[in-house]
Amino acid sequence: MARPRLSARERTLALGAGVVVVMWIAVAWLGYPLWDRFLFLQQQGEVSARKLTRLQELAQRKPTIEQAYARYAEYLSDQSDEAIQGAFLDELEQLARTGNLDVSLKPLPVQRQGDVRRLGVEVEVGATQDALLNFLDRVFAWPALVEVVRLRISTTVSKERPLRALLVLNRVVLLP
Repeated sequence: MARPRLSARERTLALGAGVVVVMWIAVAWLGYPLWDRFLFLQQQGEVSARKLTRLQELAQRKPTIEQAYARYAEYLSDQSDEAIQGAFLDELEQLARTGNLDVSLKPLPVQRQGDVRRLGVEVEVGATQDALLNFLDRVFAWPALVEVVRLRISTTVSKERPLRALLVLNRVVLLP
């Protein structure tokens, strides 16, 4: 059985249909995945360009950022609570010694709130009015972050130390 011969027009149509099918397969298997990959890479490039622009802006602002960090760096500490509280008590005792005051210190439990630690101390001071005011001025002018939670001043019967002050102080420390 012989196959009938195709005319030139039929061969051209068959060749055209074959080319269309091959092109459709090529686009489906290669074109779409390559196009998707191109769009993904273009999006990644845009994101990277935005990040680079932001990093360049931050690099230009570096001196002001370092100044702001330096302002707060003295309040940051990665030491243990016991070490910080011990140093705080030592500093309070040294302040009391320089003013020749009778001081009693009682550490309070550490309070933690996120990245902030509050190390409390109850301070009882017996002194004259001038000595007590000098001590309070030095505590309030302390370069560390210190909160005065309570301050109560009362009189005593003693002639040498007529005033008694009860302070509850918190040393505020930020975690880095």
